[in-house]
Amino acid sequence: MIHAQSKTVLLGFFCVLHSCVYAMVYDNRYFPLYPQNYSRRIEKKTYTNSDIFFMLGHSALRDEDEVISIPEIWSVYDLKKLADAAVLLGLPDVLSPDFTQLSEIFYNTSGGIDAQGIAFGGEQRLSEYISVGGNFFFMHVFNRISFALSDEIIRRYSLTEDQIILLDQRRRELQTLLGFTPTQFSKTAFSDIDLYLRVGKIWEYCLKFKKIDFGVSGGLLINTGYRKNINNPASLPFGGDGFFGVYANIELEVEVKEDWIGGLQMQFSQRFSRTSEQRIPINNEQPLFGAAVGDLKIKPGFTFIFAPYARVEDIRDGLGGQVGYTAVIHLKDGFTDKRSSPTPPATFNALEKFSAWNSEYVNIYIFYDFARVRKPYWYAPLVQLRWDLPTSILVAKNVSKTQRFSLGCIMSF
Repeated sequence: MIHAQSKTVLLGFFCVLHSCVYAMVYDNRYFPLYPQNYSRRIEKKTYTNSDIFFMLGHSALRDEDEVISIPEIWSVYDLKKLADAAVLLGLPDVLSPDFTQLSEIFYNTSGGIDAQGIAFGGEQRLSEYISVGGNFFFMHVFNRISFALSDEIIRRYSLTEDQIILLDQRRRELQTLLGFTPTQFSKTAFSDIDLYLRVGKIWEYCLKFKKIDFGVSGGLLINTGYRKNINNPASLPFGGDGFFGVYANIELEVEVKEDWIGGLQMQFSQRFSRTSEQRIPINNEQPLFGAAVGDLKIKPGFTFIFAPYARVEDIRDGLGGQVGYTAVIHLKDGFTDKRSSPTPPATFNALEKFSAWNSEYVNIYIFYDFARVRKPYWYAPLVQLRWDLPTSILVAKNVSKTQRFSLGCIMSF
C-alpha cells in the first residue's frame, strides 16, 4: 500500500516538473497551443497527457477579416523608409543615385510557418480541494520571409525588369549592412514552463446536474522558451519571448445529464516588463526590420482568454466528441527607449499599434475512451484527435492563421 502511494506521489511530481505551454502560449500570436481540458472525477487524482502535434500557417488576419501575410502583421515593408533610417545612422544611402526619386518602395512579404512537436501536461490532486499541475512542449519550427516588389510600385514608377533586379539587390545589401541575417528560420527548442496551483471541488448530483466541477487556479509562466533572434526577422519566440508572467484561471464544468457536458474557462495573464537588446525603428520602418539596435524596455499588455466548450461522451462504445471556441485578447504593449544615447529618436507608432492582437479558434475533438469498453477500467487511456481551426467570428486581428493538428493520449487514475 505504501509502495503504491509512493509511486503516485512520484508520478504527480514528475507531471509538475515535466509540463507546459498549453496555457503558456495563450499569449503567443503565432502558435495555437491551448490547454488540455480534464474531465475530472472524484475517484481519480492523477491526470497526464501527451500530444504529438503539427502546425501550418501561411497567412494572417488584419481588422475586418482582411487577409495579409504573416510578416505584414507588423505593417508593410517599405524599403525607402529603411534606407532613410540607415542614412540617419550615418550609413551610406544604398538607393543613391538610381532610386532616390522613389518616395515609397513597398515590398510584398510572404512567410510560412511549419512546426512539429510534442507536448506534455499533468495534474495531481493533493487533497479534496487542492491540485498542482503544469505543461510544456518541445518543438521544431521552420519559417521564412520572401520578398516581391509590389505591382503597384512597378506600375507607378514604370520600372523595368533590370531596375527591379537591381532594386532587390540593393535591398539585400541594405539588410546585410544593418546586420540582418538571411530571412529563414529553423529551430528546435523547448517552450516556456507553466506551473499552477488549483483550488476546486467536484459536486455530484447537485443543483439538478449530474456533476459540477468548479475551480480557480494561479500559475507561473516561467520564461524558459526560445527567444526571438533580433537579427533574423523570420525567427519566432516559442513562448513569451523571455518575459516571466503570472495568470489566474477560472474553470467551470457541468455534466447536464449522463455523458452531456458543458464547460467554460477564463484566464487573465500578465507578463512582467523587462529591458533587453532589441531592434528599434527610427523612421517608422517595419518593426521587424528596425534599423537601430539598443536597449528597449517592453511592458507587455494584459491578456484575456475566453474558452467555452461542449462535449458528448460515449456516443457509441467509448467514441465521443467535443467542440470549443477560444478567444484571446492581448492589449497593446508599452515601449521605452533605454539607449544611453537615443539618437536618432525611436518611432514607436507601428510597434504600439500592432503589438495589440486578438485570436479566435474553433477547437474540434474526436476521442475514444477505452475505459468505456475494456478492463481494467482504472488505467485505460483516452485517445483523442484534435483540430484547432483559426476563425474570425468576432475579434480576430493582427494574428497568424496557424492551424494545429494533434494526436494525444490522456491517462487518469
